[in-house]
Amino acid sequence: MQKEEKQKVEQVLAQYNLDKLTLAYDEMPKVTAQYTLLSTGSSKPFFTQREDEMKQEQTERKAFLDVIQQCINRLSEVERELIVRRYLEEDRFDYQVYMEMMISERQYYRLKTKALAKLHYLMGVAGYIV
Repeated sequence: MQKEEKQKVEQVLAQYNLDKLTLAYDEMPKVTAQYTLLSTGSSKPFFTQREDEMKQEQTERKAFLDVIQQCINRLSEVERELIVRRYLEEDRFDYQVYMEMMISERQYYRLKTKALAKLHYLMGVAGYIV
């Protein structure tokens, strides 16, 4: 995996985290014990033109979040856990993640590279990485 590909995936994951902040608490994706991301219900409808535009933006954001969740959920359980712990939960360093997962540093970086490569492919197919 090349450095540019890794950076693109990390940018999309950072955008995912930013977009996640704009959702209401009850719409936030939930992380299960198997580190699977699950969507929740939708919000109330809007009526004015500006509110319709905001709803459209929110719908697009929600669609983006759903696609990224689906991409992450297609990873193996260990890869998914690594990505969720490293990029989607609170800010953590690599060494914290591999210590929590109780795997070696070398194995961690191999898994991370493999997971980011898979995400790059899946996000590219989804149209979020060119």
